[in-house]
Amino acid sequence: MTLFRFSALIVAVLAVVAGLAFVFWPEAERSGELRVTAGGPTGTYHAFASAMAETIKTAEVGSLTVMASNGANENAARLAAGEADVGLIQADTALGPEASIIARTFPEAFHLVVRDDAGIESVNDLRGKRVGVPGLGSGSFGLFKLLLRHYEISPEALTLVEGGLSDHAARIENGDIDAFFMVIALGNPAIERVVEETDTLLLPIEQAEAMALFDPAFEAGTVPVGTYSGERPVPAAPIPVVTVSSLVAVRNDLPPQTVEGLTRALFENRQAMVRLLPQAAFIAAPTEEQRRTFSVHPGADQYYNQDNPHFIVEYAEPLALGVTAFALLMSAAWQGRVWLSGARKNRADHYNLEIIALTARVEEASTDEEFAAIRRELFSIFERAIVDLDNDRIEEKSLLSFSFAWQAAATTLNHRQLLHKVDGVRAAGPVDA
Repeated sequence: MTLFRFSALIVAVLAVVAGLAFVFWPEAERSGELRVTAGGPTGTYHAFASAMAETIKTAEVGSLTVMASNGANENAARLAAGEADVGLIQADTALGPEASIIARTFPEAFHLVVRDDAGIESVNDLRGKRVGVPGLGSGSFGLFKLLLRHYEISPEALTLVEGGLSDHAARIENGDIDAFFMVIALGNPAIERVVEETDTLLLPIEQAEAMALFDPAFEAGTVPVGTYSGERPVPAAPIPVVTVSSLVAVRNDLPPQTVEGLTRALFENRQAMVRLLPQAAFIAAPTEEQRRTFSVHPGADQYYNQDNPHFIVEYAEPLALGVTAFALLMSAAWQGRVWLSGARKNRADHYNLEIIALTARVEEASTDEEFAAIRRELFSIFERAIVDLDNDRIEEKSLLSFSFAWQAAATTLNHRQLLHKVDGVRAAGPVDA
């Protein structure tokens, strides 16, 4: 009887342990669905989240489900309320204690699109005009208010019309508004359609550097010539704009294993994502400035610290003897760094020269075969540039300039090929019945 009771006790203990293991086993071992809150259907946030969902499927992460939203503020609110697991935010978004960041993605730029006949030549000319703006509670509208505040323009001095990008595209074409403001990645297809199909232009933010000086979330950027149109160059000259980084945020209660797997998948699947969305090329670790503003999830830090030389901590005292020798090598290391930086810039400049040469060939192409060959070479250049970025042979700031040039060349190619097809149809003449 005693043996029986002992055996029964062992069985009971094992059952309890198994039950606790099932309840408290890390969620990463039970991969499921992660909810990603993005942006509007025509925005880059939604396109980026969709590229994530299509390319990222790992044992730790499981599947990703994309949720449309009104932008960064709503995404932060959903994370705080537990309605989403992953969200895209802007670097100036207020993130509650329930969430942290894991990576930075593409830069977004202030876009002020104005009608040619509206008499708007600078931000100061917006007074008295009808201006389309994002949702009044959105993060992008908050950035618009910061723009007005910097230029000392009262919101009451304008007629604000709330709506999405598609709404404003129709309104500016019909003359219902004089301008609209959006914070969106450069090269957005919806913006491109607006400037190609309507008499509009992209307004420069002349005081971009001053705005960046007083807000650490902002940076001063430049929109290259022809970013949105090659035939009628938009912009016609390089113009200054304000840019703000976008970030990937997650709930803090996600297990570190899940977040480490998601972070690793972002970087390991970057090239696959680039084929769906060129802006995915800018995926990178959070900057030191962003780490001071936001907390980084421990799971993401597991990924970033995976190659840290832990033996240095263990053998700190013996390694201290090498400090003197290290100091002697600093001068040579500095010279090597200067040389490497120059080599990286030269490599990026070489790619830009290749794109310029391809653009010239586009103007001379006259057959479908020539257009197809140019397109293959254009994507080959892009693929080589991304591989060089992964191998640290190109600096990220150089890749930004390259990306703008590549998108302008692709736009010119598409336009020229379309004109070629139209000319071919006209030359063929009407078909006899």
